[in-house]
Amino acid sequence: MLALARILERAAAFHGQRPAVVDGGVRLSYGELAGRAVRLAGALLARGIAPGDRIAVLARNSFRYLEINLACAHAGIVLIPLNIRLAPPEIARILALTETKLLFQALPFAAESVPTLVFADGEPIAADTPYEQLAAAGPALDRAVSGKPKDIAQIFFTSGTTGQPKGVCLSQQNLVTSALDSVIALELNAHDVWLHAPPMFHLVDAFAIWAMTLTGGRHVITHFEPDRFGPLVAAERITQTGLPPILIDLIVRGADLARYDLRSLDRISYGGSPMSDDLYHRATAALGCDLVQTYGITEVGGMVCQQFPHDLRPAGGPRRNSVGQPVLHVDLRVIDDAGQPLPPGKIGELVVAGSRVMAGYWRDPAATAAAMPDGWYRTGDLGMYDTEGHYGIVGRKKDMIISGGENVYPAEVENVLCAHPAVAEAAVIGVPSERWGEEIRAVVVLNAGCKVDAAQLITHCRRLIGGYKIPKVIEILPDPLPKSGPGKIAKHLIRNRKWSPP
Repeated sequence: MLALARILERAAAFHGQRPAVVDGGVRLSYGELAGRAVRLAGALLARGIAPGDRIAVLARNSFRYLEINLACAHAGIVLIPLNIRLAPPEIARILALTETKLLFQALPFAAESVPTLVFADGEPIAADTPYEQLAAAGPALDRAVSGKPKDIAQIFFTSGTTGQPKGVCLSQQNLVTSALDSVIALELNAHDVWLHAPPMFHLVDAFAIWAMTLTGGRHVITHFEPDRFGPLVAAERITQTGLPPILIDLIVRGADLARYDLRSLDRISYGGSPMSDDLYHRATAALGCDLVQTYGITEVGGMVCQQFPHDLRPAGGPRRNSVGQPVLHVDLRVIDDAGQPLPPGKIGELVVAGSRVMAGYWRDPAATAAAMPDGWYRTGDLGMYDTEGHYGIVGRKKDMIISGGENVYPAEVENVLCAHPAVAEAAVIGVPSERWGEEIRAVVVLNAGCKVDAAQLITHCRRLIGGYKIPKVIEILPDPLPKSGPGKIAKHLIRNRKWSPP
């Protein structure tokens, strides 16, 4: 099994003179990037941080974020990428729970019991600052710390929408096979240029750290701003990126993309939430590239299923609502409530096994056992597959609504609502009802300048879905729906709202 540290070693050996990273005015070849990473790795060990110890990073995207990942892998140190949207008490809890030895910090946070190394995004590469002093100090760790495939490499903490965040422990094997799967599924090669626009603390983008380095492709790193997308694609000849639909919508609404040469764009992967037909057609026209849907899970190291461009243009008609087929190192099933596999066309829970499944939750054997009672990880997602192994997601198991004895999958109703040209986004939930058991309700946000009322939306739904699936109440909100993670609608926050009577 390829060791995680070998990914950078191979890139330096075979692509040393090729451009590795662009971050504003910073441009590094793979030889230069590897030189900085191995000196940083040596400096961390010289500081007394041992292989297997944990360090954390609290920062936005930057070339330093990339090299911290690479240095930790080289030194056998476990990295904890912290979600910058967490509240300070949540960050403090994670640092204490993991006994973090050092915090790389580029954002405000008062760390009381953990040593910190503060840096700023705009620091020049040769600045006389603590980070650059450490990165230059070394000694260079010429030979990577040897490790085993099952050794924990990184810990990603979940959003905690159902309780305290859990630490997903990903092994070297998890991350290496994720990189291999991504290279195959996205058809990456040394000529690809990946735009790191979503946060690198989340696997929606972090997988590309390893996949792009493995191929010797170029990393272009930025903080997401819709107006910067067009100029960056044109200037750096971006070929691929991954974005949630909400960010794609911001790009195609907020900038005059026609001013820029976007012909280098090959494809954009999207996931985290469904994309409305309206947005899909607008984005495809504006960006001129394929938009392929993906399905990923933190506990499985990212990508689980991925569409190929040819899925969008098959002889039998497009598979727009499919998330594609499972990637190479994923075993995927659909099971019923008794744990038995279901045939094509039947809705059930998606479960995953294989070398991609996490080592477990950090110091939480009970949660680990509950998530993987028989070696198959319970995703909590409901879906189905067709006779050719193309999967579709219909919603979260916990979100399924039972109204009047009928199962209603919120994603289906949300897709119908978003098919209305006035609707920008929608969320459907169930609320207790004496008559129905659960009553279907929806909240929607309208596109700018559009007007529609709840009655018109209900009439729209009635034309497309059965009556038992139609929301009893539709509330139109003036502001975007709350999000958690990479653009996912935070339904737990919507459920906690004070509903007005219909």
